[in-house]
Amino acid sequence: MRLKFVQFVALLLFVPALSIAQTAAPSVNFTVSPETRDSARQIIGDSILNGKAYEHDGHLADMIGPRLTGSSNYMSAAEWARQQFISLGLANVHTEEWTIPATWEEKGPATGQIIEPVAHRLHIYSIGWSPSTPPQGVQGEVVYVRSLLPAALDAQKAKLAGKLALVDSSSYGEKPTISGVYSGLDRLQSISPAAILLTGIANGAESLLAVSLGGSISSVPAAEVGREDSLLMKRLLEHGHVTAQFSLTNNIHMGVKIPNVVAEIRGSELPDDDVVVGAHLDSWQPGTGAQDNGTGVASVMEAARAIQALHRAPRRTIRFVLFGGEEEGLLGSVAYVRQHMAELPKFDAILITDSGSEPAKGWSLVAREDEKGAVGALKPLLEGLGAAGVSSDNSFLFQTDHAPFDVLGVPSLVLWNDMTKYFTLHHKASDTFDSVDEKDLAQGAAVTAVTAYAIADSKDSFAPHLSPAEMQSILQKAGLLDDYNYLKSVGMLP
Repeated sequence: MRLKFVQFVALLLFVPALSIAQTAAPSVNFTVSPETRDSARQIIGDSILNGKAYEHDGHLADMIGPRLTGSSNYMSAAEWARQQFISLGLANVHTEEWTIPATWEEKGPATGQIIEPVAHRLHIYSIGWSPSTPPQGVQGEVVYVRSLLPAALDAQKAKLAGKLALVDSSSYGEKPTISGVYSGLDRLQSISPAAILLTGIANGAESLLAVSLGGSISSVPAAEVGREDSLLMKRLLEHGHVTAQFSLTNNIHMGVKIPNVVAEIRGSELPDDDVVVGAHLDSWQPGTGAQDNGTGVASVMEAARAIQALHRAPRRTIRFVLFGGEEEGLLGSVAYVRQHMAELPKFDAILITDSGSEPAKGWSLVAREDEKGAVGALKPLLEGLGAAGVSSDNSFLFQTDHAPFDVLGVPSLVLWNDMTKYFTLHHKASDTFDSVDEKDLAQGAAVTAVTAYAIADSKDSFAPHLSPAEMQSILQKAGLLDDYNYLKSVGMLP
């Protein structure tokens, strides 16, 4: 899910507790009619009994595999999804292209070792969107980065230039933020170390991420070493110099066009008004992206199937969108928003699913407390599924594809799941189809389908559109304005 680097840091330091808001009384406007409730019951029954989410996720994970943005697997997945939407009889099935600065894939396994003062083989992996090293690799003195704060980096500047910069969880500070982590890594690259070594997880396991946002190749080679390797190097540094060497070979292509996949169920009364249901199609490659985000893609496709099977179109159009480039910084959804800026006032709500297959508890408001009443009106439809809860936690506000819509004031919801399993699997070799529970995935897909239909079928708008200035005020109160400003400055928000 989302800007996974900060989630990865959070795993090293803490996992924020989710705060659950009590559901407020329904708003005076948004309601669910008896007719909509009857349709919702049919959707739930059909989705639970006849749903295809598990089947779709299995095909994505096992038959297509990992889906790095722009890779041949990604392109195959996009075409497969397009054909699935066509087979359902959806309207306006098409792809919309945008350009990523570079695509990236490992050509071969990374290798590395400590050379002095002891010989030790490293558990090492190439960081996403890292350049290759020269054929002979990169060798140099290891320097530990005490802090990514500007003053601390400036104080170490002379020592870091031309060296192997070792970064671990302590380098990020006690409460890492998106802006703090990525601006620090940007500044570290500007110092021109020979390479960057990030610290991964325990047992030498791989957990993929990138040191730069936006799909651009980092300015210096970047690799991840196992936590035990990093701790060893820090202990050795207490006794003197440490020299290490590593090699990376990556395939890189510049300026590649990437498809988002789009399909619609046209509205019966307000066809120019849209409810967008989305998920990101891309994944990292250690595993097969079954949880992150095969489950989300499968849920979107199942929502399309179940609503189409009802043969009673909602009042508004439901637009299903599978975005690329989420893992590189929400690139596909940002491009989509920019391409559809003129239509945003007619987008009634954005629903995103990107948090794995554990049972859905309800919906996260992602800073829009004014939506609480409208979500409360959905409670009679969702409580039988065990998903009538509301989360007001903002920890992940910028970490999935609702964010480009949200900051422009479009009402947004993100499916709220328990993410205990998700955090142990995402971006790792263990993110494979065997980790997906069929019953739990079916429940989340049904929640997505019935929520989308109820919002699209209401006589009233789901929630008001806010101005960007009003959203910035909300972000400031939530302590997230610095992250917003940084992400906007690097083009990750519209």
